[in-house]
Amino acid sequence: MPNVDPILRLRDGLAASPPGPVLVALSGGPDSCALLHALAALPEVRVRGLRALHVDHGLHSASAGWAQHARALCAGAVVPLEVVPVAVRAHGTGLEAAAREARYAALRTAQRDGELVVTAHHADDQAETLLWRLLRGAGPEGLAAMRPLRRFGRGWLARPWLDLPRMAIRAYLDQHGLASVDDPANGDLRHDRSFLRHAVLPLLKSRWPQAAGGLARSAAMLDHGARQLRA
Repeated sequence: MPNVDPILRLRDGLAASPPGPVLVALSGGPDSCALLHALAALPEVRVRGLRALHVDHGLHSASAGWAQHARALCAGAVVPLEVVPVAVRAHGTGLEAAAREARYAALRTAQRDGELVVTAHHADDQAETLLWRLLRGAGPEGLAAMRPLRRFGRGWLARPWLDLPRMAIRAYLDQHGLASVDDPANGDLRHDRSFLRHAVLPLLKSRWPQAAGGLARSAAMLDHGARQLRA
């Protein structure tokens, strides 16, 4: 996969984004911790204005500790942090989807005019999303999966690491000795995305090692096709 350096890929992705302050979605997990550290290392991002938001879903007894970890991480990086508690109410699509909806609602509420919300989604996440939407019978728009940049709330939502494999981000985390937290729900196979992440994708990779990258590239091409249809 081309350009697997997280810092370089982040710089390229943000250079293509609209100007404005940057709000990083910080769960405290490995990927978002690496993203915060990488953003804080870029002077051009500091100049734009960088802050972080941690959403406390209140679904696990350790969630207060995860919020404290986010505070310590941001204090070390000298990045302002806002911690937002939310109430998650499961509905017909399940607890996982309800938590995601509450998280994005909190981001939209906290977002300032013209602010760029940045998340740490990567190629493995993109592959997982594409598979999930295929299984749900999505059409061309849905199969475009996650877009690297789209309008969101009062500004934009950017995912500059969509073409990076998880292993490149984890290597960055190890290189800089960054601590992170682990939400047990991410490994709960009762959740659709967790099942795809821990059972389906590893099986695909055992036969086709580049499966995640190939699926992510397919999503990008589907996105290009969908945008052409809209034009």
